[in-house]
Amino acid sequence: MTVEERLTALESIFLNQKEILSFSEACVYTGISRSTMYKLTASKKIPHYKTVGLHFERAELDSWIRQHRVCPKDSTL
Repeated sequence: MTVEERLTALESIFLNQKEILSFSEACVYTGISRSTMYKLTASKKIPHYKTVGLHFERAELDSWIRQHRVCPKDSTL
């Protein structure tokens, strides 16, 4: 396992343990680019907290992601 792979694995474990994420952590956690995340927060389309910077609750991000599910055309769900 390379150093980069180990670092990525450790980051993943760390992010899954935190309940409140910073802006950068939320971008990594969701896979959303910084510019898109700024647009989503500015338009209040994603749940966030504005303190000294932007913060996100991991459970709220998970819920927000689940709300944007797109079903395949052939799905019976």
